[in-house]
Amino acid sequence: MADKELPMPSRQKDLYDNWKVYSQIDKLMFRCSKKKADWYLCRNLAALLPEDKAIKLSFVAKGDGHAEGDYMVEDKANICVSCGTSKALTLHHIIPDMYRKWMPEVIKSKSSRDLVVLCKNCHLKYEQQADKYKECFATEYNMPLEGRGWILTPDNSIVRKAASAVVKYRDGKLPLIPLDRIQHLHKVVDDWQIEQEMSGTKDEVLECALQLTDRHKGDDYVDHGQYVVAQLMENAMVIQNNRTRWPDLEEFVKNWRRHFLKYCDCDYLSDKWSVDADIYVE
Repeated sequence: MADKELPMPSRQKDLYDNWKVYSQIDKLMFRCSKKKADWYLCRNLAALLPEDKAIKLSFVAKGDGHAEGDYMVEDKANICVSCGTSKALTLHHIIPDMYRKWMPEVIKSKSSRDLVVLCKNCHLKYEQQADKYKECFATEYNMPLEGRGWILTPDNSIVRKAASAVVKYRDGKLPLIPLDRIQHLHKVVDDWQIEQEMSGTKDEVLECALQLTDRHKGDDYVDHGQYVVAQLMENAMVIQNNRTRWPDLEEFVKNWRRHFLKYCDCDYLSDKWSVDADIYVE
């Protein structure tokens, strides 16, 4: 039996090119893609080294890069971190994008540590558990995953279904609709067109009607991820050098890391990857 196709695209090229980037004092700072290495080289910001896939920066970087032996500077294999296969690979954000995109830049910029490779099957299997975990936050913060502040437009469903039937009748896919019924369906769409003061050909109007949704975001709409992250950032603290830290948000990130390890059977994830690794860009 053929494998069932899963609804997520697999990568057509490797995630990890494993190019090494050294500082001017020959310290391995980080790894990067070939595209990024070429970016440095084309701008004379780095020089190619004799070592395979390695460049040396020609300027003094702001930071020192990652610590020696850190997960972020090791050579990474392009295989699923759960089962080890090299086929049908996908990218997985350990911290779901619905939350990550609302986080401060000093955390989002560190997100490559929480970006791993999973095959389609392992990815889908884990996402089932991740969806359940998201529901826990929906309950804890009393904020539905779809957000709050939707405006329902049930009449749109009537128009959309009428347009769908008209199109199928036109294309010969519903030839048995009685004439009086098809005339009624045409009138539903025509009345909607007049109400919307819409111009265009009949086919254009039908196409617009087919795109109608049963709800839309109101002016007071609140996104679930945005709301949760905002709550987690309320307990902020300022530390040395005027840097801001968010303890609750830190724990949120680490809890997602723990959840991933618990439910994904990460037999092929480097032992240098750590739940307690820093989440900030220094």
